[in-house]
Amino acid sequence: MFIAAKAVAVTLLVGSFGALTSPETQAAYEKKAAVEETRVACMKERGLTYLAQPVVKRTWQPGERERLTGGYEALRAYRAKYGFGVWSPLVYPRDTVVNPVSGENPNNGNMMAMSQDELKKWRAADDRCFAKAAEQHLGKTVTSYDGYLTQLDAALDASLAPLDRDEQLTRLGRRFAKCLGVSQAKPSVLAELGRTQYTKQASEVARKNWKGALPKAPEGRTIILKPQLKPAEAKPYLDKEITSALKDLECGKSFYAAYSPKAWAAKERVYQEFAVDFAL
Repeated sequence: MFIAAKAVAVTLLVGSFGALTSPETQAAYEKKAAVEETRVACMKERGLTYLAQPVVKRTWQPGERERLTGGYEALRAYRAKYGFGVWSPLVYPRDTVVNPVSGENPNNGNMMAMSQDELKKWRAADDRCFAKAAEQHLGKTVTSYDGYLTQLDAALDASLAPLDRDEQLTRLGRRFAKCLGVSQAKPSVLAELGRTQYTKQASEVARKNWKGALPKAPEGRTIILKPQLKPAEAKPYLDKEITSALKDLECGKSFYAAYSPKAWAAKERVYQEFAVDFAL
């Protein structure tokens, strides 16, 4: 299995913020549904079938909000079991904390039944239909779904840029980096440093065991491979990840408390703009 991503494996979930759903988030869900309806109609006009992806409500786990906004106790409880969340999905395959149910693409069955030429035609038509829907409902000018994801990446980077210039965060970042013994002290990089390192490790393990030609990433994105290991095989990797994650937390306790709430708010606005749920 692989994920096309810019740098870190990111799972985009379409869902709900529960009882505290904001008007902006509710509007994003409505836009998402409208995009899917337009894709269905557009593909039908071309004599092709597209099944709308449902807007599935997400149930937040206890302590998840606190963890994502830098709460120390919530972070420690999570990291003591799951590390940075890289190897743990393999060790705990049925645990919805690290394996949230996002739903399979309803078009997968149809696509798998198509010939190579039919699939190429279908994808090209869907890209055109998605571009039409994105412009109509999101105000985004794109030529494909991959182009939309590239814009999303760029918007997320831009949303975090002001935090890298924040005096308090840069000061805390230098202290954090010194404790970890790393030279990189940029806040947005430090916040994802551990997860990035272990995601790279997991992808390298998968690459060694990969059979056949490696998949090609869309332009501007990176292929992140997911190892196909049994829980017992992945457990030693997770044990080391947990040790690193707990050290990272102790070094960055003050940093996360200051950085994470601001990063959450910045990213949330982008996900609302692009009609996807906030996700890590």
